[in-house]
Amino acid sequence: RVLFRSNIPTGIPLIYELDEELKPIKHYYLGDQEKIKNAIASVANQGKAKK
Repeated sequence: RVLFRSNIPTGIPLIYELDEELKPIKHYYLGDQEKIKNAIASVANQGKAKK
């Protein structure tokens, strides 16, 4: 069984660059990299149990 984990922040555009056959070759978030880093960390922390 495979468990998929992803920390995709809401409200931040995710850009995909595609090749001629429309296969993804690169993806990145559009915006201030520090804010994006903090948003990803915030999403990751939502699933953690509080001690």
